[in-house]
Amino acid sequence: MNISIIEALMAHFRYWVNFLKMLVILNKTYEYFFKLLIQILRCEFPIDSVLKNKNHLLLGSFNAVFLVAHSQRIPNIKYDVKMDIVIITSSEFPYKEIKFHGGVNNGDIIYGFLGGDYAKLPVRGKTVIDIGANIGDTPIYFTLHGANRVIGIEPYPKNYELAIKNVLTNEFSDKIMMILAGCSSKMDQIIIDPEYESNIESQLKNSTSGESIPLLTLEDILKKYNVENGSILKMDCEGCEYDVILHSSDEILKRFSHIQIEYHSGYKNLKEKLERCGFKIKVSPPVATDVINTIFQFFQNYFNTKEDKEIDSTSKKRHKIKYCGFIYAVREDKMNFK
Repeated sequence: MNISIIEALMAHFRYWVNFLKMLVILNKTYEYFFKLLIQILRCEFPIDSVLKNKNHLLLGSFNAVFLVAHSQRIPNIKYDVKMDIVIITSSEFPYKEIKFHGGVNNGDIIYGFLGGDYAKLPVRGKTVIDIGANIGDTPIYFTLHGANRVIGIEPYPKNYELAIKNVLTNEFSDKIMMILAGCSSKMDQIIIDPEYESNIESQLKNSTSGESIPLLTLEDILKKYNVENGSILKMDCEGCEYDVILHSSDEILKRFSHIQIEYHSGYKNLKEKLERCGFKIKVSPPVATDVINTIFQFFQNYFNTKEDKEIDSTSKKRHKIKYCGFIYAVREDKMNFK
């Protein structure tokens, strides 16, 4: 598990606390709450939902369900479900609205952009390499908070196209460079279906057909884009962090002053590697993920016929419990953690 037994038990406890909080929020937002929950667990999207104000919304993903529910309590966020657009205003950037195409069904607007997930990173005046830039939400966040340059790496063509659109829409093309690529321990190619509807939990896998996307190493990125020493690395790539970090040389990792990684299968091996490279580490407590989905899927498969199981195995996402959180790493000679 890459975490201790006690941490695993606490991770499940945190999961159920968060799950109950989510149920309360959904119940306050939507009519026919229990029906909606069953539809979510069965992945029966799009879902015709009814808000407490009796408005109907056709929601295409859990991300949309989640965003609509939370946005009822956030005054500076507006959304258009039909157009799949989110608009944010904030006292941090009062001079303009920030528009995200694709932000209803993708991106991590609530936690990643508004929730302070990356508030510890001192990006002002720095270059940031953003591995897993998705629809451009985190590159734009870093730019708004003073980053001098952001190099966004995103392997999914649809996400990449949305990221380019969002960078241009918000007039940040002078600060943000988006690269259609994945990150790996060695240079390679991967086949990705250009029609694949990825989300914030999509793990990079080879498709049987599609577009050939390059895989770059950290060393490739540093050299190709002339990234200066003391830059910042952010990684949220649904599992690629282990391959990249564990197989990168100490010299390459030491090129960064700060590294923030969202880990997805525990943290111990990543922590040990970064500590050997001279980083001081803080780790957020792991939280179990996909627990209720895994349980629901187990019982659904148990009672399915053989034909149903064959259909499910090819058409639906297979859920697996993971242990997620953040690693915050800073070179000991540049410590500024609060």
